[in-house]
Amino acid sequence: LPPGLLGDLPGNLSPRGARDLIRILRYSEREWGIATARRSRDRLLDRIRAEEAGHAVGHRRHELTPKEPTLFLVEHPWVMAYHPTTRQKYRVLHGAMDFPALFSPPDPAGRPPDQ
Repeated sequence: LPPGLLGDLPGNLSPRGARDLIRILRYSEREWGIATARRSRDRLLDRIRAEEAGHAVGHRRHELTPKEPTLFLVEHPWVMAYHPTTRQKYRVLHGAMDFPALFSPPDPAGRPPDQ
């Protein structure tokens, strides 16, 4: 990443969430240029800080059964997964990702989650 692109990351971003953010910014820079990567960074960090300050609230996804209590906060096209009490951001993902595969434990009988 170019120097200064990340800036100061919020303290409530987990190491995995930070890696997700870096991956998003690298992709944005490679595909659309540094200006778009900076705008993406600003939008995501603003949304993370808004939730941290209590100005934004995530929602549950009833089709998911995560191991930890989890809320999801959208900053289109991305979704941030975070713990509702600690507000730690677990993941920062593109909204088109397969969320049931990422957040639901496998069925011991091998059935997909919707059956």
